[in-house]
Amino acid sequence: MQPLAVFAESAPSVAKRNQLEELMIWKMSDELKLTAKEEKSFSEIIKDLNKKKSDLNKTLQTSLESLVKIQDKKKLELEFSLYKKNLQSFNKISEEELDKLKPLLGTERTVQYLQIKQDLATRIKATLTNPDAAMKDEKKPLPAPKLIIE
Repeated sequence: MQPLAVFAESAPSVAKRNQLEELMIWKMSDELKLTAKEEKSFSEIIKDLNKKKSDLNKTLQTSLESLVKIQDKKKLELEFSLYKKNLQSFNKISEEELDKLKPLLGTERTVQYLQIKQDLATRIKATLTNPDAAMKDEKKPLPAPKLIIE
């Protein structure tokens, strides 16, 4: 496959990921009641962390693909060690997220951020694993309107 073709295939997913990222930042900013200055810093932190996660995730995927193909035991051990280091770096991003957000948001809003993030992740996973469930919630009939006569 030519490099241009790979870019063309990945461009829509990158665009969707960016849209989802922007939506998440907007939702978090609204829920946490961030000021314009806080929102700007928050957005920069989240985008930077997401970029790091994405890059490391790609590295991990590539490394795993090469691990499966390696026949030589010494090369396998070296590549496995590299994979483990990249995995540790990936996991440290969560700590970095807390270290960067706490000074900006304070402890209470950082905890609130974590709750909202977990809730959004749970909803997204539920929708992805069972898309019909989301539709069922939307199809529930609305209760009859109450008339108030004065």
